[in-house]
Amino acid sequence: MSARAFGIELYGYTDAPTLLEEIQLAERLGFESVWLGDSQLIWRDLYVMLGAAAATTSRVALATGVTNPVTRHPAVTASAMMTMQELTRSRTILGVGVGFTSLRMMGQAPVTRAELRRFVAYVRALCNGEAVPGEGGEIRLAFGKRGGCPPVVIPASGPKMLRLAGEIGDGVMLQSVVFGGDVLATMQGCVRAGREASGRADAPFRTYITIPCAVSHDRAAALAAVKAHVAVALLKPQWPVSEVSREAGAAVRAVYDAYEHMSPSANAKFAQAVPDAAVTEFALAGTPAECIARSEELFAGGVDEITVRPYGVNGESRLAAMEAFARDVMQPLRR
Repeated sequence: MSARAFGIELYGYTDAPTLLEEIQLAERLGFESVWLGDSQLIWRDLYVMLGAAAATTSRVALATGVTNPVTRHPAVTASAMMTMQELTRSRTILGVGVGFTSLRMMGQAPVTRAELRRFVAYVRALCNGEAVPGEGGEIRLAFGKRGGCPPVVIPASGPKMLRLAGEIGDGVMLQSVVFGGDVLATMQGCVRAGREASGRADAPFRTYITIPCAVSHDRAAALAAVKAHVAVALLKPQWPVSEVSREAGAAVRAVYDAYEHMSPSANAKFAQAVPDAAVTEFALAGTPAECIARSEELFAGGVDEITVRPYGVNGESRLAAMEAFARDVMQPLRR
């Protein structure tokens, strides 16, 4: 794996054939991992797409980015993960969090940290062939096997979730990182505290950061391309932000629509609500030189893999955005 590793997170607001084409392109471009979102009312189905990706790729890691403990029962998740492990020859990653749009849009609340902890323990046990308590007695996965569970990665932005990721995860996906100051170091300190508290400080662990991305020699266009995504980070910041971002957050909350979650179709709506100064606090966006410098800053800060959420500039496709990032940022950093 490259010392400067990059992944890509894709949301299924495109049609399924296009989404599969994007996954295949990610492998050809040299990304280490592809993460697919799981929100049943707004995106194409996670496991249908992962199965298709498993059958049509050979190298790239395929990850849930991320699933949740409610719409996916632990037995269903364990079965899906072990099936994916067979199809991919163990290049699967289980990303799982407390739930956001997948639950909110059905009138349900995110699960608690305790419930997420139990879910991870159940899935691990089932994947490893162990019996776990069920409603009518013990249950087990018939084709589970010791050591079969894929790495578990927990997305986190606030201190308590970051600590939990360190306690129960094989990795953490840092989210909504605020650039400037010592936020990245503080977040990693929370993760380390969780790892030390659980006695797992020396166990293998990987730190990812997921971040909206657009690269172009037209800086203003690149910043505009990610505003729908930055708007989500402004809904409820977990760390101190600038006065500009605080004011933008109030404007975003007034117009946010979950059916347009992370979709570029919402950029026009947020064009005025999210100023450029707020974008630079949360995104990997701008000219190639700016994106390279910010990537180097993240790697120097201890991030193992930068997972970009690509957005096309001036109405370009996500395929074009992926190619631009690989050409103008990823490849120069690997020379």
